[in-house]
Amino acid sequence: MTETEIRTASMDAIEERMTAIRAELDSPDADVDALEAEVNQLTARRKELKEQAEKRSKLIADLASGAKGTVVRKLGHLEAERTFSADSAEYRTAYLKRLQGKPLDAEERTAVTASAVIPTQTMNRIAGKLELHPLIAAVDVTYIPGNVSYPVEGTANAASWVAMGTAATDSADTLTAVTLGAYKLIKTVEITADVKAMSIDAFESWLVDRLSNKLMVAVDASILNGTGVNQATGILKSGEISNTGTFTKAAMTYKDLANIIAKLPTQYLPGASFVMPRALFYGEVIGMEDSSKKPVVVADAQSPAKFNILGYPVIVDDNCAADTVIFGDLREGYKFNFAAEPVVSSDESVAFRTGSTVYRVMALADGKPVDKNALCVFTRASA
Repeated sequence: MTETEIRTASMDAIEERMTAIRAELDSPDADVDALEAEVNQLTARRKELKEQAEKRSKLIADLASGAKGTVVRKLGHLEAERTFSADSAEYRTAYLKRLQGKPLDAEERTAVTASAVIPTQTMNRIAGKLELHPLIAAVDVTYIPGNVSYPVEGTANAASWVAMGTAATDSADTLTAVTLGAYKLIKTVEITADVKAMSIDAFESWLVDRLSNKLMVAVDASILNGTGVNQATGILKSGEISNTGTFTKAAMTYKDLANIIAKLPTQYLPGASFVMPRALFYGEVIGMEDSSKKPVVVADAQSPAKFNILGYPVIVDDNCAADTVIFGDLREGYKFNFAAEPVVSSDESVAFRTGSTVYRVMALADGKPVDKNALCVFTRASA
């Protein structure tokens, strides 16, 4: 067989030619070198055909079991497979195209209709944005579906020494629980039809920035001032934190700061932070000196925009009530849970006259102070 014939030969043709070569080798006039070269070519072609057959069989088996996801046949050959799990690029593209109002093919429509789950990458970007906020990053934020209860120590007795051979007695420790529910947290944003012209990546960035910023503001405000009625319960809600005190009416002093730090139990000091409004920090605290004339406020060497007060980080937050200082371990003292992760929806009908699209982000969330010993609140004295 010629080289051209070998390149297109079937398995049957190869086996037939191999049998013929064996007969030719019995002849004393056989061109052994030429036959050897032909056998090598036929062997290579046979190996190639076997590999193709094995791949074909495996692909058929994978398609039957669904292991390869959705595979589209087009123009006589197999295209790259497409899967539509929440963490796949295909689902993210389909999800964002639907929000933009762009046309979807049949598979994309099926995927986004069957699932309202926000793509993993988009959700991670929203969560990442929220965690950039100093106060939200400082408290304990979780993403646990449904209502969740946190055990909190009521009475906790210390370990006791026991003599050798003497049985230990149980101590009367008590536990209470704080339960977080699921309140709706909603924000809508309207944008003109120009959004449809954005690329997928640009649209995702715009969506994440706008909606996460709105969520960030709402969550931050609720952590501090939430009423507990159809929303989270804030640290500053009356009666939530019993560990309280006052500082000097005229202006906060170094002694006041020392008293605030002294008020917090020792076990919470390693993770403690200050929270105060901007006017109080920049108006009274930032220029304060200790008894040795050293500044009590020091800029963070790794991030000059951040400050420490006597070694403890300070969070300057405009949602903190005027003339108020919170000090303590925020992660131990406050829990915020997303009972259902943020879901993004779009609607063009509500802005029909303007041709705009309204985007809504909705989450189910709740938050409460849990370990009230971990926090203390000081306010300006009235006299």
